[in-house]
Amino acid sequence: MDELAKYNQERWSALVEAGVEYTKPFTDFDREKAADYLDRWSDITRLQLDFSGKDVLCLASGGGQQTVCFSLLGAKSVTVIDLTPGQLEKDAEMAELYGYPLRIEQGDMRDLSRFADQSFDIVYQAYSINFVPDPLPVLAEVSRIIRPDGLYYLQFGNPLWNMEETDWTEKGYPIRQPYIQGQPSSPEDLPWDVHQPDGSSIKVKGPKEFTHTLGTLVNGLGDNGFMIFAMIEVPEGDATADPGSWEHFKAYLPLWPAVWSRKMR
Repeated sequence: MDELAKYNQERWSALVEAGVEYTKPFTDFDREKAADYLDRWSDITRLQLDFSGKDVLCLASGGGQQTVCFSLLGAKSVTVIDLTPGQLEKDAEMAELYGYPLRIEQGDMRDLSRFADQSFDIVYQAYSINFVPDPLPVLAEVSRIIRPDGLYYLQFGNPLWNMEETDWTEKGYPIRQPYIQGQPSSPEDLPWDVHQPDGSSIKVKGPKEFTHTLGTLVNGLGDNGFMIFAMIEVPEGDATADPGSWEHFKAYLPLWPAVWSRKMR
């Protein structure tokens, strides 16, 4: 691992220990809940949720969440690769709980050389690509390991997201940084608020994140043979909430857009 990977692995290990939302496995799911989770934007994607006979890779998506869904919905095989051992332990625990087979690999999303060409029908990448400064090596690797007509789900940070909810002014939320590919998207020491079971919140220093422009991502997918067929921009906030609150902020900026694309060549 390079220094970035070591640093981000350390920070994610701390987040696992603190119990951040993305490290909490789906312990009470069934087929219906799994389908609702993966197809919660079916009016946009128009996907048919039939994973029987499909080989699925959950890319940089440890935590015992997405692997649960694909396994419960009958995928032929499910593999997960993630940088952080604590995240992969969650997937292993869920595989044992539900009783399904799961291939678990620890590694960096930028190096998928352990997987042969055209190994997967579906690559599902929940929010993670912004933890590396250049998404293009990741997109190239996904293109190599996915089969023709395969599907790639990619979630990413809104490239305009470089402000916090506390930045609210009477004129709105100001954009604080230039729109530059690969630049750090937030101050390195910016902590994450991690909610605790007792209702309190603790602050944990987060991993390094980087801005990826829409042009870099869209052109990168196209250059690697992918055709985008659905883009998801769901504002989950509340525009009537108090200005400067998290719910109000989310209504002004779709924080984590996602695209579904198909491998055409």
